[in-house]
Amino acid sequence: MIPFDQINSVALAQFPQLVAAWLPAGKRRGDEWVLGDLQGNPGRSLSINTRTGKWSDFSGAGKGGDPISLYAAINTNGDRVTAARALGKILGVTSDTVDPVPVPRNQAPQTPEWDPIVPPPADARAPDFTGWDEVYAYRDAAGFPLRYVVRKNATEHERKKIMPFTYGTSPKGTRWHLKHAATPRCLYGLDRLAQHRAVLVVEGEKAADAAQSMFPRIACVTWTAGTGNVSQSDWSVLEGRPVLIWPDNDEPGLKAAEEIRSILAGIADTVRMVDVSSLNLGDDAADLDVANPRDWLREHCGPVVCGVSVKRAQESGPVLQPGRRVAGLEPIQVRAGELDLVATAGERALVASGMPVYQRGTSLMRPGRREVAAANGRTTYAACLIDLGASALTDLLCQAVEWQKYCKRSQGWKQIDPPPTAAQTILSRAGTWSFPSIAGVITTPTLRPDGSVLMAPGYDPATRLFHVDDPLLDLRLPAPSREAALEALNTLNTLLEEFPFAADVDRSVAVSSIVTAVVRGMMPVSPLFAFRANAPGSGKSFLVDVASVIATGRVCPVTSAGEDTTEMEKRLAGLLLAGYPIMSLDNVNGELGGDLLCQATERPIVRIRELGSSSSTEIENRAVIFATGNALRVKGDMTRRSLVASLDAGMEQPELRKFRHNPVEEVMENRGKYVAACITIVRSYMESGDDMQLTPLASFEVWSKTVRSALVWLGQDDPCDSMEAAREDDPERIEHREVVGLLADAAGTGQNCGLTIRQIEDLSMQMDTDSGGYTVGLRFPELRDALVRIAGNSSGKINPRSLGRWFMARRDRMVDGMKIVDCGSDRNKVKRWCVERA
Repeated sequence: MIPFDQINSVALAQFPQLVAAWLPAGKRRGDEWVLGDLQGNPGRSLSINTRTGKWSDFSGAGKGGDPISLYAAINTNGDRVTAARALGKILGVTSDTVDPVPVPRNQAPQTPEWDPIVPPPADARAPDFTGWDEVYAYRDAAGFPLRYVVRKNATEHERKKIMPFTYGTSPKGTRWHLKHAATPRCLYGLDRLAQHRAVLVVEGEKAADAAQSMFPRIACVTWTAGTGNVSQSDWSVLEGRPVLIWPDNDEPGLKAAEEIRSILAGIADTVRMVDVSSLNLGDDAADLDVANPRDWLREHCGPVVCGVSVKRAQESGPVLQPGRRVAGLEPIQVRAGELDLVATAGERALVASGMPVYQRGTSLMRPGRREVAAANGRTTYAACLIDLGASALTDLLCQAVEWQKYCKRSQGWKQIDPPPTAAQTILSRAGTWSFPSIAGVITTPTLRPDGSVLMAPGYDPATRLFHVDDPLLDLRLPAPSREAALEALNTLNTLLEEFPFAADVDRSVAVSSIVTAVVRGMMPVSPLFAFRANAPGSGKSFLVDVASVIATGRVCPVTSAGEDTTEMEKRLAGLLLAGYPIMSLDNVNGELGGDLLCQATERPIVRIRELGSSSSTEIENRAVIFATGNALRVKGDMTRRSLVASLDAGMEQPELRKFRHNPVEEVMENRGKYVAACITIVRSYMESGDDMQLTPLASFEVWSKTVRSALVWLGQDDPCDSMEAAREDDPERIEHREVVGLLADAAGTGQNCGLTIRQIEDLSMQMDTDSGGYTVGLRFPELRDALVRIAGNSSGKINPRSLGRWFMARRDRMVDGMKIVDCGSDRNKVKRWCVERA
């Protein structure tokens, strides 16, 4: 007699392993093993429950309720008797067996009582939160929910209740359960760590949310399950960060805080405890009730960012990508008909392995670097962003994870190269990528928006910059103070002492450009810095080189502005796409302006046309833009976006001057000294808590509150004072003032003096006569000349349409107390214009 029940029982104990061996092309989804059919083809028609043994081929090929029936369908054409005998022999179960046969030694353990799945699958719906007062989502760095903690607040009759919600498998099924995740458990607030460097650890999710609202520039986090479970959490994510610990003001809270401090002592940059002795017994961060939480925090723990930071030369070389398959990911198994799943698995593997793949606009890019000559035989690293094509992406896919394909001949999986179609599919998914966005690449430490120092090499989520570490840079940052900032300012001023600045404000513009080039990572936008002189050889380009060699370690590669605005914008677009940290438009011997230049200076996100294509893309711009020229004049909207420094050597041939020092060589001797000076100036001002109460510079508020305010705090001229001279020299403003004044003199002011464009042209053509009635020339020759310059053609005739557009673009714009006004239409419905006084 064949023991069917015993064979099925033993088979069920190891059914997941048996099914995987019988049908290796399948895929596990919870308790189900899914594939196309019993022949092992890809698809989803055949579903096998590895817990109960039930299976069904939804294409109509059959179904069954136990392992024997499945074995029969695969191997014996449905003959259950033959299948039972064969399977019993494999499992060691025969008709002579009286007691249950023990499970073979190589058998995997049975399904555990609780198997958490973190993160939950993408198609898992959120749990039912009905009946709970508060819900706290534990998210990963990208904001994807990993698990939840729910809270029912205390009432008159019940104590508060806090429970975890975790996705996983139990005897009740695969779904959300009121159970804890496996240890170590992630912290609450991982998505906040991606935005800020400094960390505040509190007890409880409610306190973490309250603290985050009070201190938006710090990442406020907590752990799961209270004071007794500190060691069950993953604290490694706080490595290298300055950490504050805010305990609950009770004995368990203080004990937990000490345990956290001991854990972080060996991995965090700094660890400080918040003094909570002045709070009521049992109070936490959510109970703080003071007028200024930031001042209270500073008083009870000291500055968030302080101490001495050191980066030693040769401490670490630039590392752009991890070693081959260091992430230890499971191999990706390639099956026909599953290109979408294979591409998704490849994308996830790239992200999980930390490969340097980032999205910029509608392209995937990686940081690139090359060793370049610096000065006096030295070398440094130049960095930029390189577009990833299908071949390059296939290379990274191969490095990130192993790829396999099922071999029918060997009845097993063999290693293959990543399919090129997988890389092509990933590239085609622009707009849906899970890769982080990148704003640019830097080779020098900078500041983050919260004032902390970005010193570690690699990608920084807070600034979205990739730091290509320069192993030759030796950097030591002093503790922030006014004295340290004054010493740093003197270091920079000494470097510039031989440049022939026309006025003190010009020196201030130069210093602000150097500081901005280093701390650009902390601000969304920065003004353009323009250096002009009245003679060649005055040192304009050399001044840009000084700023560049401090910020990047090399002199600044320049780009000529081009013959016209269109050509300049093409060259500027290429530089923006490459993500260079500094760019210089050299020898602008004329007017500086243009729509793209205005956008690249003022807007953090710029839409540009891709080179060689009619399509456009949006990118984040973190570059500092310089411009130099002897006859450089900033025009139009660029006057409020530019700081202009003038150089005047006071001699006919400035290039023949002799200098005592070479600033570029001095910087290369000890570049870390000058980088530290730039960072210390801004960092010290931010830590001082002072407010210079300067009128914000529109569009550049962050720059105004940091670099500009720091220099004024140290007694330097306001660099924004240079804007007034630039406005007065603006050719568009001069042209506007000239036309308004001449038209007012010729036609008068007020709406009763309104004229059409044709009448204004006729007025400029009126002839003047002498006392004898003879014509002696134009009555208003200056007005005629001005109109011809604005809208005239080569023959001197005025184009009414062009002149009308000029008036339309400048209506209601005040200049010298007057403005051009639209005063309605005449009886022929033609627009009339006049000049009005304020």
